[in-house]
Amino acid sequence: MLAFVVTLNCGRRYTVKAQEMRFSYDGCLELLAALPATDADPCPAKQVVGLFSSHQVSSVVAKEFLVSEEQVEAPHVVRNDQIPF
Repeated sequence: MLAFVVTLNCGRRYTVKAQEMRFSYDGCLELLAALPATDADPCPAKQVVGLFSSHQVSSVVAKEFLVSEEQVEAPHVVRNDQIPF
């Protein structure tokens, strides 16, 4: 299992333990994992353990493969409505 770090556009960040990430037919990001095996079900099917709207997702990283994380400044945008072109 991997720990997926999902960052949303609103700034919230979630860490979800899952085996697989995929996009559903309706455009949602799904994180899937299988429950632990039991005697009754030795090979359980994967289930959705995390569901996010893809329009809200800013980034997804598997924490085990993340090498570094840095804080960078947001780009500065200069807007001047008085320029005629």
